[in-house]
Amino acid sequence: MLLTEKSHFRADSIIPCGRVFHLVHLVFDIGAVALAWRAALELRLLINPYLPVEITRSAMDVVALRLGVVVLLWIGASLLLKTYQDRNDSSVVMALLRVAQSAVVISVLAITVTFFSRQLGADLSRSFVLIFSPVCFLLLNASLGVSIMVTRQIASLWPAAKRVAVVGSGEGAEDIVRAIQRARHANVVVRGLILPETGRGAEMNAERGAGQVATLTRTLTVPVLGSVRQLAELINRECLDRIIVAHDSLSDVEEEYCWQIAARMGVTVSRTVRPARPDLQIRYQEQYGMHLIDISAARFSHWEDVIKRMMDVVASLALITLMLPMFALIALLIRLTSKGPIFYCSPRVGKGGRHFTFWKFRSMYVGGPRRAELTRANEKSGHIFKMRRDPRVTPVGRVLRRLSLDETPQLFNVLAGDMSLVGPRPLPAEDLDPDGMSRKFADWAAQRSLVRPGITGLWQIRGRSELPFNKMMEMDIEYIENWSIRLDLGILLHTPRAIFSGEGAY
Repeated sequence: MLLTEKSHFRADSIIPCGRVFHLVHLVFDIGAVALAWRAALELRLLINPYLPVEITRSAMDVVALRLGVVVLLWIGASLLLKTYQDRNDSSVVMALLRVAQSAVVISVLAITVTFFSRQLGADLSRSFVLIFSPVCFLLLNASLGVSIMVTRQIASLWPAAKRVAVVGSGEGAEDIVRAIQRARHANVVVRGLILPETGRGAEMNAERGAGQVATLTRTLTVPVLGSVRQLAELINRECLDRIIVAHDSLSDVEEEYCWQIAARMGVTVSRTVRPARPDLQIRYQEQYGMHLIDISAARFSHWEDVIKRMMDVVASLALITLMLPMFALIALLIRLTSKGPIFYCSPRVGKGGRHFTFWKFRSMYVGGPRRAELTRANEKSGHIFKMRRDPRVTPVGRVLRRLSLDETPQLFNVLAGDMSLVGPRPLPAEDLDPDGMSRKFADWAAQRSLVRPGITGLWQIRGRSELPFNKMMEMDIEYIENWSIRLDLGILLHTPRAIFSGEGAY
């Protein structure tokens, strides 16, 4: 189910939930719709010289939709889409998709009202509606961002609980759990124990399986999540924000492994002894009733990284705005031609091996053959599954796949920061190991984890699905080792030709 699947992704915590956020969001959305209405009026007057029909400022009050009508249409769209209700899926991507859906619905309602008004004798401006739609979408996105920031400021008085796990066993782990439980103001939840695989921890791990309860004392019990070897998997599964290592509980090898995983996955490790690691940031603090040292991956910034992210944000927002009518048409075709949801979402592996929710327009039948049943028909090797005549694909889905239109919702993944416009394609989490890596192709997986996955890349402009898996791996490494803004721009320029040629698309 989507709820269970989504609860595994850290990105979901970015969007607040609850009545406070929805109230704040509603207030700012109404303001955004009103501002979009005023901006559409001014823009319509501004482009008068370029349109066949010139409208004066005094006439705009007559030929444009009234603000009250626009607000009522917005309320109707919100009720229809249940915009201000908590959802199972609270990811940034889904929030952006809901904004797009709201903008499409209010635009369709405005066009409908304009059409029937003309039939009834009222001459409303169609150009006003066409201007209002993209302006409303942009301002609703801004409203979402402002609502999140305002809600976070409000929530700073009642912060969300941090999810931590304690690495260790015996008295050391017991002291940490007790200290956290005594510090009630710290607003932290201990998800459980992660046991070492040497010394006392190894003995406990042998006695108890993951998910069982470790009784530290008669009154203190916490679940055993697993062992240090499973750390990356546990970070993904439990959405951990912090790992607290009990003093002297790890061997040097295990401690080094924890640092590597923490640096790769962006999770803070707290311990009581300062490590001699120049590639990690060290910060001292007093928290949870203890003196801690935070160990986190050193942040390296480069002007090209900043430019790449700016390109992603500006281009994805512009493309989403321009493609809203096409999104509405695709959604309608999917809904009319096959049963099931409009969007397909699945856990994919992103930067650092972290899981994120990946969005596409649904191109397959719901309830069709399972992929496991078609394994023998797979035409690729490695971590890729492809079939030229996949029986699961709908007729509309074949067209969408040929033109790569089913991938366009990933623009919301780009806007959210899970993906980039250009990069290695994100692979399904089920095709890789639980920690987001690959035991069979370790070097390739380690290289991929250094960058955000992309919508397009060297695969897409050099043959797409026609390429063998080993060639795809070579291209991933080639891109990562030779990455530059010029390379990204070159790939983006060649992508339309690759799409329209249809080569390797199935």
